[in-house]
Amino acid sequence: MSKAAIWVVVPGAGTGRRFGGRRPKQYVSLAGHTVAQRTLTQLISTGLFSKVVVALAGDDEFFSELPIAQSNQIETVVGGASRSVSVLNGLQALDGRASTNDWVLVHDIARPLVTVEALHRLVDSVGKQDVAAILAARIHDTVKRASVATSASHSLPVIEATLDRHQLWVAQTPQMVRYGLLVSALTQAHQKRQVVTDEASAVELLNQPVLLVENTQQNIKITTAEDLRLAEYYLSNIANINEVSQ
Repeated sequence: MSKAAIWVVVPGAGTGRRFGGRRPKQYVSLAGHTVAQRTLTQLISTGLFSKVVVALAGDDEFFSELPIAQSNQIETVVGGASRSVSVLNGLQALDGRASTNDWVLVHDIARPLVTVEALHRLVDSVGKQDVAAILAARIHDTVKRASVATSASHSLPVIEATLDRHQLWVAQTPQMVRYGLLVSALTQAHQKRQVVTDEASAVELLNQPVLLVENTQQNIKITTAEDLRLAEYYLSNIANINEVSQ
């Protein structure tokens, strides 16, 4: 990597409606520690980042209870109604500290299984290519594109085409972009009311390249209770997840 600083923005303002339960998914227990505690500990343990900015819901009442919340590497901002607004709020919090050519790494708070090795690999890949990059996993399943067949009584999804899986990847986080480029990309997307579901999507709209850095499918996002059970399985069977400190 160059001498440019690396900052982290973690969107964590979601309520996790698809997960259910009384607590947002980032605050449920995963093998003895909350999802958020595991995620943020992994990030900080690399020693790569100048600061980790976490965007929280305005009425969040759980984050301050986390041990990691006391780290001097962590600061918080109020997030927004969407992921991209939360990320923009985090970027704005870095205004005056981050330079245009610094790097920003954006990571989902609900991806607690990202490994230190994968984080270093992403940073190293970005440094060698000087281009935005994301962690991603190849698709091995056969993937179908659907259309809808309608009848008098109901609508049903039917196969429209089989896609070439050799060209398909599942996007993960972290996603890493120059600070100035990411601010510009997200700001323009909002001004044009373009829907972006991740940072790479915003960068793509500016016709800028985004490198795919291959990662394992282990780096899952906790969205449903089934995802939580799968994460527990990974934690009990894979040795390369660092133990979270108490």
